Amino acid sequence: MTHCGWNSVLEGISAGMPILTWPFVYEQFINEKLLVEVIGCAAKVWDGGKRSTREEEHALVPGSAIAHAVFKFMEPVGDDYVAMRSKAHNVAVSALAAVQEGGSSHGDVKDLVNDLFGLIGNK
Repeated sequence: MTHCGWNSVLEGISAGMPILTWPFVYEQFINEKLLVEVIGCAAKVWDGGKRSTREEEHALVPGSAIAHAVFKFMEPVGDDYVAMRSKAHNVAVSALAAVQEGGSSHGDVKDLVNDLFGLIGNK
């Protein structure tokens, strides 16, 4: 289960396992949408009520909603779970390939470092 902060999203994706999402604020809801609706490797814990950073507007998530989501998620049967697990595995493989030597992320970081050293050299 993750609050959908970016570092948590990256850790979850790297693990290659389906993720339960429970965002609290800001971009976490966008990250949840990415995991659930775009990649398809996650499921929402709860989708009801109002969410806010203001204390007086905090929503109380019913314990039954959490129990239902966890129970449904932990039972590894059904087409939805199988598809989610497959997508989680596939995105983990892609993420690993991206950070290995020759991968897209590895190359981007290497280019950034070279650009930064180039800026230092021009001064």
